[in-house]
Amino acid sequence: MNRTEFEHLVKKFLEGAISPEEEQLLSAYYDSLQQSDISWDEHKMGLKEEVKTELYRRALNEIAAYEGLPEKKSILLRLFNWRVAAALLPLIAIALFFFMKEPARQITKNNKPAIEDVVPGRNRAVLTLADGSEVDLDDSGDGVIGTQGNVIIDKSKDGQLIYRFKANNDKDMQGKLTYNTIRTPQGGQYQLVLSDDSRVWLNAGSSIEFPTVFSGAERRVTVRGEAYFEVAKDKKRPFRVSTDQQLIEVLGTHFNVNAYSDEDEVKTTLLEGAVKIVYGGNLSRVIKPGQQARLSGSKGIMDVVKVDTEEAVSWKNGYFLFDNEDIHSVMRKISRWYNVEVVFLNDQLNERFGGSVSKFENVSQVLKILEVTGTVHFKIEGRRITVMQ
Repeated sequence: MNRTEFEHLVKKFLEGAISPEEEQLLSAYYDSLQQSDISWDEHKMGLKEEVKTELYRRALNEIAAYEGLPEKKSILLRLFNWRVAAALLPLIAIALFFFMKEPARQITKNNKPAIEDVVPGRNRAVLTLADGSEVDLDDSGDGVIGTQGNVIIDKSKDGQLIYRFKANNDKDMQGKLTYNTIRTPQGGQYQLVLSDDSRVWLNAGSSIEFPTVFSGAERRVTVRGEAYFEVAKDKKRPFRVSTDQQLIEVLGTHFNVNAYSDEDEVKTTLLEGAVKIVYGGNLSRVIKPGQQARLSGSKGIMDVVKVDTEEAVSWKNGYFLFDNEDIHSVMRKISRWYNVEVVFLNDQLNERFGGSVSKFENVSQVLKILEVTGTVHFKIEGRRITVMQ
């Protein structure tokens, strides 16, 4: 295959006009290049990692050119087609390297520090029982870890804490409520199944306080940080989620609430069902699937907007998805998940990003992808990340 044929297939791939046979040919050629033992002369060709970064920057610009988008200064990957773009980047990078008349071989060495690694977060949490004792869920074994009255607390192998009733016991016991709390640290996440079979996913740096058994006319929990809920339907007992600034009322639904104290707004995103959000006593809104309520407690304002719900729950599904998101918001997410301190050399930096990357890459890989835009650079020193222009 020569350069012209390769570029023709890449163009057809971008336009969605490639046949299965042509796509197989393109993939096979890419695999053959990957397996080739190609020597790298750093003196002539520059630092390998820097050349790779430059090729990715060019690849992103090639995608932009085909799609009629501006140069990728605020876009990592096309949001509505990011999977295709991500798969295509290595192909274009190889095309650029092996077939461009002036490949990026003349990149000069600079003094930018090499990016180190910080491993991603994982399933980590601490359970506080009704008597105040604590259980480190990271250290405890799988299986039954305790009982709370009528309920058995069971830790599953896949990182869930399940509250289930003892055999032959009434699930609607009346009496004094006893509460447990699950708290995730920075760099941690966890899943919880409540005694009514509602499911909760906790993001990093979050907590949920909940009764071991729901009794009475409502099911109420308190959340700090971010959590995703799949609420079991029970028309007789509405499910209510309290945060520091608002109350969410539901019957049976799927929704995400982001109530971190370092965010300007509390964001509630609905995927299924209906919820009512109450602030103060006078301000309330009902939102529908695909909508997000944004509450600014400092201003006493609540807006409802239509959003891409995939972005709101991407953290639960194992990746970061940025939708025209400013660099400060991006780095807050990275800070929580990787348990790192973030410092900006320029607090006025206002670059925006869109795209997706796995949460389970080391932080160096996430930062390299952000650096592809050419608008920001990073320095890692231990668990401290400095953001530079």
